Amino acid sequence: DYLDETEEDIDDIVASRYSRKHGHLTSGLSTNSPEGSDRKWTCLNVPEKDGDTTSINSMLSVYSETGDYGNVKVSGEILLNINYSYKTGALNIVVKSCRNLAVADEKKQRTDPYVKAYLLPDKSRQSKRKTKIKSNSTNPEFNETLKYVISHTQLETRTLQLSVWHYDRFGRNIFLGEVEIPFDSWNFEDQGDEWFVLQPKMEVMTDVGLQYKGELTVVLRYIPPDRNLMLPLGQFQGKKSFKKGKKGDSHMPSGGILEVLIKEAKNLSAVKSGGTSDTFVKGYLLPDDSKATKHKTPIIKKSVNPQWNHTFAFSGLSSRDIRNVCLELTVWDKESLSSNIFLGGVRLSTGNGVSNGKEVDWMDSQGEEQHLWQKMIDSPGAPVEGILMLRSSMGKRRL
Repeated sequence: DYLDETEEDIDDIVASRYSRKHGHLTSGLSTNSPEGSDRKWTCLNVPEKDGDTTSINSMLSVYSETGDYGNVKVSGEILLNINYSYKTGALNIVVKSCRNLAVADEKKQRTDPYVKAYLLPDKSRQSKRKTKIKSNSTNPEFNETLKYVISHTQLETRTLQLSVWHYDRFGRNIFLGEVEIPFDSWNFEDQGDEWFVLQPKMEVMTDVGLQYKGELTVVLRYIPPDRNLMLPLGQFQGKKSFKKGKKGDSHMPSGGILEVLIKEAKNLSAVKSGGTSDTFVKGYLLPDDSKATKHKTPIIKKSVNPQWNHTFAFSGLSSRDIRNVCLELTVWDKESLSSNIFLGGVRLSTGNGVSNGKEVDWMDSQGEEQHLWQKMIDSPGAPVEGILMLRSSMGKRRL
């Protein structure tokens, strides 16, 4: 019955029809998973191979929020136990039960509930988890664990969205309420059960910059002027100093140095046939966006989960400079016969909207972008690592 559910996701529909036609079960995780794969979508956060993410994913996600909203007056609560294993990197959401749910079908006087989860802002099918459907109960007992494998640093940037639905085999499923739990300040040491009151669906204008485009892992290190005197010149891969000298000046790094290790990205958009992209990262230290200070990583071909491990370096930065500049990193797909395709980006700065006393659009860092930059400033000489969600647009964010 569970695979017969055709509620809101076209991949579930395909999976259920395929299983009936061929007489065996499929996980529905991927459109091209190898036959006999034992991977289960309830236990994965991201695909394990590049081939498991295809360009169809973005289309599929459009279907994930269909259903009837507002037809039922939301009531009731949901009982959860949320715990995180630092050893295995597993987030376990134990959906225990609900109580006092609304009656969804007035004619039949019944509710057939199930619970659906996303780790926002990711609304793709890789992020979706669901419980089984409970028949005819406004006080259902689920006792199911929805699992995500995710680093704790990354988890702090996410919000758990749990929604309760009535399953209608012959029509549109009916929304029964939801809760959203941000993990930026969640206490994972307290692992007790907790009741959450279900809320109506809120109409919220979404910042276009928060649409999920994947994640970028970087390591930052700022070496103040008084600490870089003994560093060898060969350590630096930057083209020129941030402060450009006169022609003929020595290129020996001077002042403070900003090192940026571009480690890897995950879940990038696939723009080429076969579900891949040829990816690279470009970096500027604003306000200087000239070609002389541009940095680029090598191109990693046919990958939506590329690993670059490439270092950018910017020199000539005083402690005052580091508070007035903005590191802009953008991810691109390399196209040989046309313009490169923008895949997402981040900005790292103090995020106060001001550079050297002037208001500027690009000092708009928020959340983990701002937090990681401040952590670097507070830890001179030490590397700090962060996982940053890519923006879908590099337009100015609302401050």
